[in-house]
Amino acid sequence: MLMSLAMLMWETGVRPRRLRTIWYQIVAIIIGLSHSASLHLSLAVPPSTEDTSTFADATEESAIRFVHNSPFTPDRHTHLAFGSGIGWVDFDQDDLPDLYAAQGVPFETERSPNSESVTDCLYRNLGEGQFEDVSKVCGLNDNDYSMGLAVGDFDNDGFQDIYVTNFGLNRLLNNNGDGTFTEIAPASGVADAGFGASCTWVDLDDDGSLDLFVANYVKLDLNHYDLCTVERNGKRYGVTCHPRSLSPERDVLFRSHGDGGFSDETERAGMLRSPAAQGLGVVAADFDADGDIDVYVANDSVANDLWLNQADGQLSNEAIPSGTAFNRAGQREACMGVVVGDVDGDGLPDLFVTNYYGETNTLYRNEAAGFFLDVTDEFGLASPSRLKLGFGTSLFDFDNDGWLDLFVANGHVHDRSEILGQNETFAQRPQLFQNQGGRRFTEVSDSGGQYFQRHVVGRSCAVADYDRDGWQDLAIGHLNSSLVLLHNEAGDPQMKSLRIQLVGVRSNRDAIGAVVEVHIGEQHLTRFRTGSSGYLSCDEGCLTIGLGTSGTSADVTVSWPGGESQTFRSLQTGRPHVLIEGRQNVQ
Repeated sequence: MLMSLAMLMWETGVRPRRLRTIWYQIVAIIIGLSHSASLHLSLAVPPSTEDTSTFADATEESAIRFVHNSPFTPDRHTHLAFGSGIGWVDFDQDDLPDLYAAQGVPFETERSPNSESVTDCLYRNLGEGQFEDVSKVCGLNDNDYSMGLAVGDFDNDGFQDIYVTNFGLNRLLNNNGDGTFTEIAPASGVADAGFGASCTWVDLDDDGSLDLFVANYVKLDLNHYDLCTVERNGKRYGVTCHPRSLSPERDVLFRSHGDGGFSDETERAGMLRSPAAQGLGVVAADFDADGDIDVYVANDSVANDLWLNQADGQLSNEAIPSGTAFNRAGQREACMGVVVGDVDGDGLPDLFVTNYYGETNTLYRNEAAGFFLDVTDEFGLASPSRLKLGFGTSLFDFDNDGWLDLFVANGHVHDRSEILGQNETFAQRPQLFQNQGGRRFTEVSDSGGQYFQRHVVGRSCAVADYDRDGWQDLAIGHLNSSLVLLHNEAGDPQMKSLRIQLVGVRSNRDAIGAVVEVHIGEQHLTRFRTGSSGYLSCDEGCLTIGLGTSGTSADVTVSWPGGESQTFRSLQTGRPHVLIEGRQNVQ
């Protein structure tokens, strides 16, 4: 039969080189069929018509009605293109994650204090997938352009607080414990006036009090605002400025005094030894496994920063020797968001960074001892990202198989077709990637649900199991458009998960910086409790850890911030656990 097929192709004009290629393909198919009974069966069985989408858009039924407000000006003022963050915060301590959405504001409104105000919004989780807007009740009334946010109980009083970076003075919203917040940034010493982007809570000196790291972008304010233009076909257009055409704003480190006050320790920590850079994304973890927390900053179009903690109050920028300053070709990239997680199951924190259109996103695999390797291409993430402009990103186990999967929110910064190249678009499709056993990622956007078929201007994203069904869900912020809440519909009853709430005692109460190791059957999983995630955003503090089909109980070892290690035995899957530092009884 094969010889007859070959003769037929020759007679119809298929010549030797093409014939040889087709012949190899035929042989490969035959070999594949002989080694895969499942493939043989799939050819014989009609495809199922059942909807198997991973995520369903639950925005409408949730009653979340947040619309980001950032209309472009004719001059295309730069900060209006960057969007705002979102974060999950259990502000009322009812074990249901609430959703905070940072708000933009039209450029004219920023100049006119008498204009109708738009503010950040807080949606209280009512349970069963329902939310209500409690922004006014909680006292949110700032009308600056909000950028990034980080959630952390900085005063260790049991109620999570929120730090918000602005195009303008940053804010520290102190949770009063009665459902309201008080803005205390000036009084606490953290009202930084730079063009703030992402920020993170992190205990750098292991004193049990959370410090604050703010990634600033460029030197722009209402009174000193550089505008940029380009010429196309004899006509000039206002455009979002290239980051290297603007002066960078230095990142800032605020150290906690432990009494609610902070001091600017940027110079004392040695951060002035590195040049200022256009920072957008930031994440903190113990990247060199020496027992203290380090900080990584994703910079826009310049070298990234990896601030390794020297345990003497000093930070040393080791991005270049570590291999995380540039991509594997030694090229600087226009980085937006960054997320940390163990993607290959070796227990070490890897880094994934989103980048500009025409570049690829970058996966830096941790090779131990503070060294990283760019394995973007080997993990199948290069080609799918080259013609996208990535902003927000999340590493989370959407199918509960024990391996961290990946989401990327895409969208351009230029909206004019005259500026964009051929097939280059402002709105772009988001992407979902499934982890194939720690060896490679496969794009599964087409089966992700209707949202993944839409072209949107994606910016921020944050993960939480908001309905407490054991499956992680996703909130996504869009530039000048509606926030979307995606409910995880994977729901395979054979796939188990473990929900863990960490409570620090000697360490900071939120246990930010802790490392959680789960042993169940043959699996050994590692997860990191961080104080920020992705781009301008913050995931839920409670950890939902997928376990696959392994047993019904797991042993969990927590390495608390500061170095103490504690093992909790036989935690039952499918239920929540509160692990308190220094106590063996599990709540």
